[in-house]
Amino acid sequence: MTIRATIAIDTADFDLGEVLTAHDTFAELTQFIPIDDTLVPYFWAENLDLDAYEAEVRADPRVAQLVHLNEGAGRRLYQIEWADNMDGFLEHIHTPELLVESGRGTNDRWVFRIRAQSREPLAAFQAACADEGIVLQVQNAHHNPDDPERPLYGLTDKQQEALLIAQANGYFEIPQEKSLTELADEVGISRQSFSRRLNRGLNTLLINTLCTAYKL
Repeated sequence: MTIRATIAIDTADFDLGEVLTAHDTFAELTQFIPIDDTLVPYFWAENLDLDAYEAEVRADPRVAQLVHLNEGAGRRLYQIEWADNMDGFLEHIHTPELLVESGRGTNDRWVFRIRAQSREPLAAFQAACADEGIVLQVQNAHHNPDDPERPLYGLTDKQQEALLIAQANGYFEIPQEKSLTELADEVGISRQSFSRRLNRGLNTLLINTLCTAYKL
């Protein structure tokens, strides 16, 4: 049985996330490499002024080193090394029992998609975070014993990303916190493309949840 969960955390409760989203940056973690008992994250950053972003991150006392590795389409790939003890949230989420499928954040909130073989590692992760006062919002937890690789609720990865970014940035709140244009800018696509992706995701989600439950 495979358990997939989507977890949100306020950026203020996630030291590494706070550093990576400095200067109003959209960041996406790609992988973690263990070096000398320390996790070295790799991440993409998207910002209109990446030079200023680099300067701000390097000036942060929590950062030992920031290495610019690659770039393209208005974003850059970095490796970052931590100057002090590992961030508590990062330490707990990076365990052999949990697989981080994606991690994306802004200066307000980070959203992670994680996977485990049972509910026990997920529960242990939540408990460890709670013990340190780290507040998590588990937005969904889904399992499919027959087809563990089946897309969640029939959503494509891009549709899931659009829905999660919209929710995390208050698009569905009243009053609305961010517009479609602002959300599209974070993803790096046009407003029309993001709107189409979001609407298709909402339609698919409704079909595979409420419509299925009520046999509509």
